Amino acid sequence: MDKVNISIAIIPMAADYGWTPTTAGFIQSAFFYGYLFAQLPGGWLANKFGGQRVLPFGVALWSIATAAVPFVAGDIRWLSLSRLLVGLGEGVSPPAAVDVISRYVPVNERSRATSIVFGGLNMGTVVGLTVAPTLIEGLGWPSVFVGFGVIGVAWCYWFDAVVPTNVEAEAEPVAAAESAENGAEGEKAGAEEPGEDEGIPWGQFVQHTPLRALTYIHFCNNWAVYTILSWLPTFYKDYLSVDLQGAAHLALLPPIAGIAVSVVAAPLADGLVERGVSVTLVRKIMQSVAFLSPAGCMLACIFSEDKQLSTWLLPLGLGLQTFSFAGLYSNHQDIAPKYASILLAITNIFGSIPGVVGVPFTGWLLDHTDSWYLSLFGPTLFFYISGAFVYTKWGSGERMVIRSEKDT
Repeated sequence: MDKVNISIAIIPMAADYGWTPTTAGFIQSAFFYGYLFAQLPGGWLANKFGGQRVLPFGVALWSIATAAVPFVAGDIRWLSLSRLLVGLGEGVSPPAAVDVISRYVPVNERSRATSIVFGGLNMGTVVGLTVAPTLIEGLGWPSVFVGFGVIGVAWCYWFDAVVPTNVEAEAEPVAAAESAENGAEGEKAGAEEPGEDEGIPWGQFVQHTPLRALTYIHFCNNWAVYTILSWLPTFYKDYLSVDLQGAAHLALLPPIAGIAVSVVAAPLADGLVERGVSVTLVRKIMQSVAFLSPAGCMLACIFSEDKQLSTWLLPLGLGLQTFSFAGLYSNHQDIAPKYASILLAITNIFGSIPGVVGVPFTGWLLDHTDSWYLSLFGPTLFFYISGAFVYTKWGSGERMVIRSEKDT
C-alpha cells in the first residue's frame, strides 16, 4: 500500500506543484535509493536476530515517513528524503520474510509459503489503488499518506502481540525435519553450513554462478514491476484518456490477476517437487513462464492497432509474472537456506536498481520521445527475454556447497 500510493497521488500532486514527468519520475525513484541501501543491512540483521524481530522496526520507520509526506511535499528535497526513508523501512522486509520462511518451511512447501507472503504485495496494491482515489477525491491527496501511515503504526502493535518470542527453539524442529526428508542431501547440507563463528561466506556467494544468474533475473523482474506499476496509472490516463478513478481501477487489474495466478502457480510448483521433478527444473519452468508470457502479451499490445487491447492484455501479462514467486523468490532458500535472507539481500540490491534508474529513465524517455512503446515497453521486453535466457542457462535449485575457511 505504501509503495503504490504515490503512483496515484503523484497525478494531483504534479498538478498542484507543476512537476514535469521527469520530476515526477525522480520523486518516485527516491523510494528505491533507500530500498537499495537497506538490503544488506536488512539481510544481515534478519540472519543474526531473526526476521520476526527486524520486520516491526522497518514497518514503523516507513509508516512514520509515509505519514510525513503531506508536511514536506512543498520541498522536493524533503519529499525525496521522506520517500527514501520509506524505502529504507521497506528494504528490510523481504530479507526478513525470507528468513522466516527458510527457518520454518520445508522445501516442498516453500513455493506456497513464499506465494502467500509475497502475495501481500499484490493484495496491498489492490487495496491501495482502490482506497487512494476515493480518499483523494473526498479528502485530498494528503489523506492517503496520513491514513496509510497510521495503519502501519497500528500493525506494529498488533504484530508485537501475536508473534512468538522464542524463535530459535521453534525453528529447530523444522530444520531437523527438512534434513531428515532430504536424506543424504540433508547430511550434506549440514556439512555445508559453517559454524556460527565463521561468519558469512561472501566470497563464495560472489563466485557462485547460479547466484549471479539469480541476481540478473531479479534485476529483470523488478525492471518490469517497478517501471510498469509506477507509470501504469499515468499511461492509462494519458494514452487512454481516462480519469483518475478510471486509471486507478485499471491499475488494479495486474495485482488482481497476480493473486489469481499465484493460487495456481505455487501449488503447481510444490506438486512437481513432491512428485520428484528436480527443484532446478521446476524453478526454471516457473521463471520462464513468468518472463515469456508477459513479453508475449506486451508484443501483442505493441503490434495491435486497438488501444483498448492494453486494458486487459497488459494486466494479464503482469499477472502471469507472478509465477516468479515459485521461481525467483523461492530460489534463495534452495541455494542456501541458512543464508536465505543474505542471498535475497544480495540479489535485491541489484533488483532495486530498476527503481532508482528505470522509473526516472522511463519518464525521461517519455519526455523526449512522446512514445509509451519506446519508453515503457521496449526496455522491459529486452529484460524479459534476456532474463529468461540467462536463468534457463545458468540458474539452479541445487544446494550450494559452502566450505569453511579451514577446509580451503
